[in-house]
Amino acid sequence: MVKGVVMGVANGVVIRPLVPDDVPALLPLRREALEAAPLAFGSSPEDDTRGGSEAYMRAALADVENAAAVGAFDGDRLVGMAGVVRGGSVKVRHRAYIWGMYVTPAYRRAGVGAALVAAAIERARAWVGVVQLGLSATEAAEGAARLYERAGFVEWGREPRALCWEGEYVGERHFVMDVGVG
Repeated sequence: MVKGVVMGVANGVVIRPLVPDDVPALLPLRREALEAAPLAFGSSPEDDTRGGSEAYMRAALADVENAAAVGAFDGDRLVGMAGVVRGGSVKVRHRAYIWGMYVTPAYRRAGVGAALVAAAIERARAWVGVVQLGLSATEAAEGAARLYERAGFVEWGREPRALCWEGEYVGERHFVMDVGVG
C-alpha cells in the first residue's frame, strides 16, 4: 500500500517520501546497508547512533523543513532509501546533503537508485534558500559515484584514507550540485 505522494516509479517500484510511521521498515534496511557495504558508509552498525535510532529517525522525518528521506517500495517492502538533510547553522542553511543512499542488491540496475537520487534532489530543491546539494561516495562505491555523476553532480575533491574498516582504508570522493538560486 502506497502512503503519501508518489515521487516516481522505476520498474514497478514506487518512490515516495518516508514518514515517521515508516521507521520500522527503514531501520532494518539501514542496518542491511551498513552490514552489506561497510566501506561505503561512514557509520557502522555498532555506532550508527542517528540512523539506527528509532526515536531520532522519527523526529528527523517529522522535521520536514530540515530533513527528509525517500523510499523505494515494492508493494509494502522497502527496498531502497536516500536521506537528505539541510545544513543546521545559519551560515550553512543554503546547503543540503544526501546521505545513506542504498538499494537492496536484487533491485539494482533497474533505475531504482536513479529515481531515489532524483527524488532526494527534488526534496532539497523544495527547501527555500537551498542552492547547493552535496554528497560523498567512497572508492568502494564506484557504482554510486557513477550514478551521482549521471544525475548531474560534479566531483570537487577527494580525501585519501577517509574510512578505515578492519584494517582496510578507502578514499572518499566529494560531489556537489547547484539546485537553485540564492
